[in-house]
Amino acid sequence: MARIIYGVSGQGFGHSTRSKEIIDFLIDSGHEVLILTYGQALFFLEKDYKVLEVPGMVLSYKNNKLSYLRTGGRNVIQFIKRSAKWIPIQNKIKKFKPDLAITDFEATTCLLAVTQKIPLISIDNQHQLTRTKIACKGYRKELVGTKLIIKSMVWGAKKYFITTFYETPIRKRNTFLFPPIIRREVLNLESKRGDYILVYQNSSFNDNLEIFKKSKEKFVIFGLDKEGKEDNLEFKNYSSHEFLNYLAGCKAVIATAGLSLITESLHLKKPYLAMPVKKQVEQILNSQYLEKMGYGISTYDLTMEDLSEFLSNLKNFENNLENYPFKDNSAIFKKLEESINNWT
Repeated sequence: MARIIYGVSGQGFGHSTRSKEIIDFLIDSGHEVLILTYGQALFFLEKDYKVLEVPGMVLSYKNNKLSYLRTGGRNVIQFIKRSAKWIPIQNKIKKFKPDLAITDFEATTCLLAVTQKIPLISIDNQHQLTRTKIACKGYRKELVGTKLIIKSMVWGAKKYFITTFYETPIRKRNTFLFPPIIRREVLNLESKRGDYILVYQNSSFNDNLEIFKKSKEKFVIFGLDKEGKEDNLEFKNYSSHEFLNYLAGCKAVIATAGLSLITESLHLKKPYLAMPVKKQVEQILNSQYLEKMGYGISTYDLTMEDLSEFLSNLKNFENNLENYPFKDNSAIFKKLEESINNWT
């Protein structure tokens, strides 16, 4: 049995839902796990696990664009906060006596592992940008900036496990590509083709509602914190269970280009119209490869022409998705257990 500290980025729920699958596997395998996290992930994980709150590094957005200036300013503040709490956090980690550290893009865990000479494994999708050969068409400057952020967040790992739905050539040693981690709730879903399109948005996309109303399609919309119906639009407050049921039953998805929702949609064979956050290179890459692989289209500012193109090609996307490979989480679990056994 190994004693493991597991750092989880607290921005959004993608990191925490992905990490939960691995944490459950580790606990079921007999290991003891202490989670280090903050923000939304703290709320999600503290109910079921042993969790230590740490100051978190965040990305900051303005008008649906990644702001490097605001990101830098907010993280300076977080660094100051982390400095004040550093000694108590160190003492708690020393008391736990970890054999191994794992981080899903969480910086404090990385710093603790490096300073205390604990073997570190990185599990995320971000390092695909820094450890494989990749190009972001039309966004070279943003790609360089994003690589610097990634390298400043996590470094010095013994191994880098990268989860991705598209393969790129590995260019650095101790780097391994794995299929996306799919939640058990999603693996257990039965996909059906309903009569509606699922939309996951936030308030930045209110202009799209008028476009949807001009269509003859039915849209079920999550993310706007409202309930009710307006013409062909049905608004739903977010509930994980309800959202997944609607995901399983829709005929297509329209949403931003985060990895988790894209890969869960592809797993369920759902065509996807991606609207990446501007200057957010990870989302831009996801949307570019999604389009390249023939699973959907991408756009930054939705127009009626974009929606019409997407709807007219649903059958082609569905045919392409028939070849999307079914893969569970067994490959990354096997490699992780092998690594733990080698180091403990």
